Amino acid sequence: MNDRALRSGSAHRDHLAVRALRRGLVVLAMLAGVAVPAGAVSEPGTQRLTGAALTSAFVGKVFRGIYQDGTGWREAYLVDGEVDYEDDYRAARGDWFVEDDLLCTFYHTGLTGGCFVVMRRSENCFDFYAINPETDMPDASKQSIQAGYGWTAQGARSDRTSTCPEGLVS
Repeated sequence: MNDRALRSGSAHRDHLAVRALRRGLVVLAMLAGVAVPAGAVSEPGTQRLTGAALTSAFVGKVFRGIYQDGTGWREAYLVDGEVDYEDDYRAARGDWFVEDDLLCTFYHTGLTGGCFVVMRRSENCFDFYAINPETDMPDASKQSIQAGYGWTAQGARSDRTSTCPEGLVS
């Protein structure tokens, strides 16, 4: 997605190796919670997308949305695993994949990417929570995520009417 979830190249490969070692600690840490950044709020009542459901929600789809700072974005998740990204300031192509129940996007040039917890907030509204590569966890606590606080980005499939809170995603 954007520079908030910095990881690329060899740093990404190293991170994936470390992730396997940290998995048990991540669960414990998420239960304990982490600091909640000030930021956007979404409607409560969520469903975390995982595995095949996460892949199915994105493969071959185009999403539009906003970042917490109000910057608009568009991302096409192509069937061949490529991603076509643009925001209010730049565009890039790269790769997307689902791993460990996270949606990951990494770009070939110009932008770095990262992995995200994806929550379905409503029928066509998705909250994206960037994974911090140093902690292997979202910056928002589990409780904040469930309550709809602190998302990094929010988006909806562009081929359907958005069900995100009015004014957040066009």
